[in-house]
Amino acid sequence: MATVTRLWNRWQDTGYDAELPLRIRHFVWLSTGMFSAAALALAFLGYLWTETFANAASNFLASIVSGAMFGLSSFLKFGPMDA
Repeated sequence: MATVTRLWNRWQDTGYDAELPLRIRHFVWLSTGMFSAAALALAFLGYLWTETFANAASNFLASIVSGAMFGLSSFLKFGPMDA
């Protein structure tokens, strides 16, 4: 138990009280942006490969939804702060 207490105290003494929520916010911002770009790229590749929109529609929908989530997370300033 002493080891856990020492590690906890050392983590609290770093000055990063809200490090985990900050990392989660950055992860949400980055992952939604990357998923949006990847889904859009897959949609275009699927359209170019099959030349029908029906086969690529689910990827287009996923990219639009993920892009909206990325826009929301950017609006809420989940991304890195410019100094």
